[in-house]
Amino acid sequence: MQIKICGITNSQDALACAAAGVDMIGLNFSPQSLRRISPAIATEIVAAIRPRFGQTKVVGVFVDQELEFVRKVTKDLALDAIQLHGEETPRYLSKLDVPFLIKALRIGRYSAFAAADYKCDAILLDTWSTKSPGGTGEVFPWSVAAALQPHVNRLILAGGLTSKNVADAIRMVRPFAVDVCSDVEDGPGRKDHLKVRRFIAVVRALEEEKVSSEKASL
Repeated sequence: MQIKICGITNSQDALACAAAGVDMIGLNFSPQSLRRISPAIATEIVAAIRPRFGQTKVVGVFVDQELEFVRKVTKDLALDAIQLHGEETPRYLSKLDVPFLIKALRIGRYSAFAAADYKCDAILLDTWSTKSPGGTGEVFPWSVAAALQPHVNRLILAGGLTSKNVADAIRMVRPFAVDVCSDVEDGPGRKDHLKVRRFIAVVRALEEEKVSSEKASL
């Protein structure tokens, strides 16, 4: 189970998340986001974590932004993946050549089965909100994600996940990864390191439970 912490805005939080064992951190470049960072700040974050935590993947998050900007940031930072969280079309995606491409679909505005239109490495499901493209802490029905899961290569579950509900979400959906943002914050862009560790502990404990159950059935 992969764990992604999104909305990282500083090197201290990035290092804490990487040390706690997250698999991916998300850096948001959207002007619409309360967690937006500049490419210069992103460069500092990447320089801080890569020498010590090379296994932690860096994901750039973009929302309906110019292709050339996305390409430049991806190249300059050597991003491991990019996440498109707006209304980007399949044609837009076809013009990108990136290591790992994630397309977000916000449930409530789009049908989850619109995923079939996109050629990408993973589909992320989040909750549609008029407040913000993401990071609102609002949950959508996980049954929608569970229905889609068998039809995509990799499904990333987002949208209001917390340390209290993530275990139930994983059991129902069986996603490739879970993505959390607002639940592990003191405020937009300020991560609470204890909350980060608590969220990770719940996910890892569930993995151990699954392994123990599989061994017992042999």
